[in-house]
Amino acid sequence: MYVFSYAEINEHVRSRYIGMPNTSRHHISKFYRLIPVFYKLPTLCLFAAYLFPIAHAENTSKAPVVNVFTTPWSRLFSGSESSFSAALTYNVPLERTMTTTPTGRESSETRKTLNQRGLLSLQYSPLSYFFANTTFGVPLREVNKYSTNFSYSFGYDDWHPGTYSFIYSNYSQDNHLFTQTGRSVTTFEKGAFTVAYKFRLPEKIESKLLINKEDNLGCQVGYTYSHRYFDNVSNTTKNNKNILLASCGYTVKGHYFARLSGFYYPEKTQQQPWDSDYTYSFGYVSGYKPGSISVRYDNYSGTRYPWRGNPKANFRSGTVSVSWILPF
Repeated sequence: MYVFSYAEINEHVRSRYIGMPNTSRHHISKFYRLIPVFYKLPTLCLFAAYLFPIAHAENTSKAPVVNVFTTPWSRLFSGSESSFSAALTYNVPLERTMTTTPTGRESSETRKTLNQRGLLSLQYSPLSYFFANTTFGVPLREVNKYSTNFSYSFGYDDWHPGTYSFIYSNYSQDNHLFTQTGRSVTTFEKGAFTVAYKFRLPEKIESKLLINKEDNLGCQVGYTYSHRYFDNVSNTTKNNKNILLASCGYTVKGHYFARLSGFYYPEKTQQQPWDSDYTYSFGYVSGYKPGSISVRYDNYSGTRYPWRGNPKANFRSGTVSVSWILPF
């Protein structure tokens, strides 16, 4: 089970949000009528983790429970016993957005487009649950060496319930192997450090929530720290961003999954317009071994709870991804 990196969502959504017209930013989706049914899940996670910190720690299923903090192109290999893994992903949003793409060392192009991307993820796990991961991405309609970016993460990530994860991740959209004039390949300080605890709900609660006996329900609580982040109000880079997070993921018959994550910002001014109150995903995964495929929908688009008003995204702001773990 992978610990979701808030830095990835922050960069992915910020790049979409800044180019949106005002009318799109204030559009309210009918989807929000469903949110009251789900929004209490993160609170339940925190409560259960406090009362039952090692509930079901000894109960480890044969396959990993749903990766409750995973994004489509971050880490696709939870449960794999291979020391080296690779995957290809096709990622496409459901609506056109204003996208800025580097076209040369000193030139860029901004246009409204359906930003389809191809991604290659590589992961090396030298020992136990220690890993290093990198993902290269390129916009399929503007392929050149300057438009290719990358993300990376490393740390310790045991997917079993009753365990902790310690991960550094950097998903800045400014990571480029071939840089434009005046820019660096990457800025380490823009990454984020995340620590999270994985657990299962007490059996009495879990048994009432599971549809089938073979289903899985896994949860996490965690904390993310970013040394540097962009502040939309002052249009400057600020320091020391703190985020608390909680999430639950449900797997049906080992293949179909849904997840909901919630976030809390101790310092309210640190939450940017693209910073989500919650995120949600659902999809299908054929397995966890080489040759497996997955199809999924993810929405990390600066969502807001209904009572907070002024939501920045709707269902069409999400993305669809198709991934294939290469068979070697």
